[in-house]
Amino acid sequence: MCGFTSIGNREAEIAELIKGSIKTGNAHTLADHFEHNLELVIDAERVDFRRVGEAQAELILKNFFKKYPPKDFKYGFQGTASTVRYCTATYQAVNGNKFQVYILMRVTKKDYRINTLHFKKE
Repeated sequence: MCGFTSIGNREAEIAELIKGSIKTGNAHTLADHFEHNLELVIDAERVDFRRVGEAQAELILKNFFKKYPPKDFKYGFQGTASTVRYCTATYQAVNGNKFQVYILMRVTKKDYRINTLHFKKE
């Protein structure tokens, strides 16, 4: 599981919600955990935004999941640093394409928000 589990139950809950959203290709529920502006990179789609609004990021991911429907998603390496949590993961699409995923979340007083999301084709 992602490194969000080392501090508390809320982190574990968020990690599972993110995992479920990606595993089912649900861009809408994934977007519920975005910061208002985030970094989004999907190299297979030539998407490279250093700062994109959460609504636009949701639409981009909706198209990504449509083109590369999910087969599996597994967390890998994890870590923490001050007010951030990060992890790598593997996303496998039904059509056989695999992507390395990088997620960085900022920790606020009340919640955890995805600040950076990368999908890099293997």
